[in-house]
Amino acid sequence: MVDDFKMPPFIGQIIVIAVIFVAVIGMKYSAVILGPILLSMFLSIIIYPFLMWLKRRGLSYNLSVIVTLVGTLALGAAIIGFLVITLAQLIKAIPTLTISSSGFLAQYGNQIISFLVSNIPETDSAGLIAMGTFMLFSIIFLVYELPQIRKSLVNLFGADSPTLKEAFAIVGDFIEYFVIRAKVNLFYGVGVSAVLFLFDINFALLWGLLTFFLGFIPYVGIILAAIPAVLIAWAKYGIQGAIIMGLFFVIINTIAESYIFPKLTGKGLQMSVYVVFVSVFVWGWILGPTGFFIGVPLTLIIIRYLQKYDETRWLASMMGSGEEDEKEDDTKKKKSSPLNKG
Repeated sequence: MVDDFKMPPFIGQIIVIAVIFVAVIGMKYSAVILGPILLSMFLSIIIYPFLMWLKRRGLSYNLSVIVTLVGTLALGAAIIGFLVITLAQLIKAIPTLTISSSGFLAQYGNQIISFLVSNIPETDSAGLIAMGTFMLFSIIFLVYELPQIRKSLVNLFGADSPTLKEAFAIVGDFIEYFVIRAKVNLFYGVGVSAVLFLFDINFALLWGLLTFFLGFIPYVGIILAAIPAVLIAWAKYGIQGAIIMGLFFVIINTIAESYIFPKLTGKGLQMSVYVVFVSVFVWGWILGPTGFFIGVPLTLIIIRYLQKYDETRWLASMMGSGEEDEKEDDTKKKKSSPLNKG
């Protein structure tokens, strides 16, 4: 009798939901340390292909590792140093920035400026350096260890393990997404910095760098990146300058998201727009600022995992964009078409 017992499907679904709920609560309470660790892991996975590229170019493996680690250290130290110095200058300059107008719009603009100034971590430069140093060395150590980790996984599960192949495929999709996203964001950052230089907007390089990083946040990132530039243009050139600057961000976002990104990927995120938008805020709530940047790839990984099991495949289907189903339907119609028979 016991051997013939089968658990009802809805019980399995309830258990899955309960496990997800417990995992989310655990991540929420450990977000202070879990967020930087996850981000450093993701960045390490992105950097690793550069190491392999150097090896394919003829460098020995050890030399490829050294070049990759030194390059990562130099780039990370440069970014940290630039942010610390520039933020110190920004803190001194922004309080003098005001929108000189008696209109009610100007009053709201000045209130936004005051809010931003009050939330700049003026006395936490030491914390920024400490967190940046932790992440930098975490990335370096992980990049160094990744080949051994891969080798250990192959020895443990076997090179032909379906689970391992699927895990490597997920990592490959993740790398592809972030590399393409970085190329698009580079277009964002360079374009923004160049135009801000032409408009003589203060801290153009900082806003370009901010645009590059915030570009990893779908839909919301480019809006957040536009706020400082629009406010400074408003203070320097009036409401007309703010409108022109806002239109520029709309144009560059349209070009990047409607032309460059689809052309590079050849496909969308295979996630519904609603799920992409909500996942950014959900992961931001769970992991803090880190969640905003890695929320989309984390959600993609979860969807891939949910697709493996009958009990959760319906949930993965709801979170998807429906593009794959449409392609499968089109394929079936083509196969059943009289033109394809006999």
